Amino acid sequence: MRKASVFLFIMVAFIASCGDSSLTRTLPNVTGTTGEVMVVMDKFMWDGSPGKAIREQVSPLLVGLPQPEPAFNILPVNPSGFRDIYVSHRNIIQVTIDPGIQKPAVTYTRNKWAETQLVVNISAADTASLAAAVRENSDEIRRSINDAERERLITWLTNSAGKHRSVLNTGEARWELAIPAGWKPDFNRDDIMMLSLETPSTTQSVMVSVTGRTTPRIGCFELADLTQKRMSAEVKGPDGGSFMVIEQRMPVSCRSFRRYDTDYIEMRGLWTLEGGFMGGPFISYAFIDSTTARAVIVTGFVYAPKEEKRELLRQVEALMYTVKRQQ
Repeated sequence: MRKASVFLFIMVAFIASCGDSSLTRTLPNVTGTTGEVMVVMDKFMWDGSPGKAIREQVSPLLVGLPQPEPAFNILPVNPSGFRDIYVSHRNIIQVTIDPGIQKPAVTYTRNKWAETQLVVNISAADTASLAAAVRENSDEIRRSINDAERERLITWLTNSAGKHRSVLNTGEARWELAIPAGWKPDFNRDDIMMLSLETPSTTQSVMVSVTGRTTPRIGCFELADLTQKRMSAEVKGPDGGSFMVIEQRMPVSCRSFRRYDTDYIEMRGLWTLEGGFMGGPFISYAFIDSTTARAVIVTGFVYAPKEEKRELLRQVEALMYTVKRQQ
């Protein structure tokens, strides 16, 4: 009787697992490199208004970089060739033209053919409507791709770090930042810490600090002031007499957004050395710690005079989002 019961339990478990695709479906890893977007579209549309809208609206030149770089590297693929390794690409934009479509639509699918994959589906009745749908939804499309890339990098950096964390003790709270392979602590003191990754041709750094007094709110002006003070006080040039500041001759961008029930303010722009000849892009964000009412400021910057900087900055940004309050 016991054997019959065990056999029945195994059969029920097997049948249940067959009905649950999450238990039986195994997806491959995504292919391609960070910042790439595959666009499945025939040549007629690629050369026409839909392709132009994707190139100009989804992948415009980025603000806050010292040289022109597009938001993404766009890889057009004809639908007849979209098979094999192509279907597992990390970011895919697919388009559909159907005269029966009443209203253009943009939908997002995760993990369709590969783990962590993002597929953006754009459908419309004709090419003009398709191009209009791309333009009207370009901000959301771009943000969705950026979010997918950031989350992949956060996972990669966190896994690389293992249990290694740099911990900032502010007295009232402790904040931790992952230390991925190759990254080294620069300093950790007085409510401020910094990590860097140095190569012969590049430097990537992340600095975390907490204000000494309670802060009811923080906006663009406050973030710029706090970022500038920490830059100039903590990051010096090779001669020791120059120091980092926000480049005033180029515009900075500032936005607010909500992530995981926390309100953020973010600034992007260029830094330069006051009294020196170095520079590069930076990102700075801040939020108010709900427990202590103090502002947490996280700044990342890149120095890579002979390299493209988009993906280096994307890596820095991902590491910035591993900052969390230690429980």
